[in-house]
Amino acid sequence: MDTVFTLRIYGESAGVDAHFSAVLQLLQEIEAALSRTKEDSDISRINRARSAGELSAHTRAALTVAVDVMTLTDGAYLPTMGAITALWQRAGETNTLPDAAEMSAALYAARQGFTFENGVCTILGEGALLDLGGIGKGYAVDCVLDYLKQAGVSGALLSFGSSVATLGAKGDGTPFKVSLRHPRNSSANVGILTDPVGVLSVSGDYERYVTVNGIKYHHVLDPADGYPSDSGIASVAVLCERGAYSDALSTAFLVMGREKAEQLLAGQTVAAQVIFVTPEGETFTTPDLAFSDK
Repeated sequence: MDTVFTLRIYGESAGVDAHFSAVLQLLQEIEAALSRTKEDSDISRINRARSAGELSAHTRAALTVAVDVMTLTDGAYLPTMGAITALWQRAGETNTLPDAAEMSAALYAARQGFTFENGVCTILGEGALLDLGGIGKGYAVDCVLDYLKQAGVSGALLSFGSSVATLGAKGDGTPFKVSLRHPRNSSANVGILTDPVGVLSVSGDYERYVTVNGIKYHHVLDPADGYPSDSGIASVAVLCERGAYSDALSTAFLVMGREKAEQLLAGQTVAAQVIFVTPEGETFTTPDLAFSDK
């Protein structure tokens, strides 16, 4: 999944090595199913055949959430943008912006979306590529949390790139605190969440990017034009009960911007708490979130 996974287990002595081994095997299973670059993964098989069934339980679960969030956000989260991501990767390699005609064709295909019905996933747009990179890390955190709870682990801290989750408390009984970095200063924070319940996922315009003619273009692409999102928000942190949802929604909300995201949240169609961060580090939060900017 092209990121570092960190797991800290608290208050345990016996069986810790077995937990780490089980989690590693679980993550390998998830990557083998959801990776867009592994030739034998479910996602690669779907992209080659354009329609495929007999998918793993991991793929079925991730696709179910992907369809839900794609529909909920009216395509602001669009997991069929893989071909457009590839155009930007090539742009970074050649130091040339994507060709307008290629971008237009790729966008048209991506916007057709995909279906997942009766266990079969079908890509609707010719040339579109399915990419669950915007949901995979959150989904992996969900799976690891489920394992740890079933194994009776009393305290843990999980960090999977842009998705973080806590379980129970630290060994000394103190609550967990998760800091949220400043989008323009990697050594500074904009605030701290105390003992967050659920999975916190962050999407920002500073995390990954390509450089073309000396200008940085970040990796969260707007399905409206295929270019990096420019909604006036530099990062969005979303706290949900399940990481697959928080991961996908953080991407969608960064594209949508604060006003449209708050309208969606006000409709009570999704249970999420959100922190919007401007490029200057100013924060706006949904009510009842234990977040301090001090």
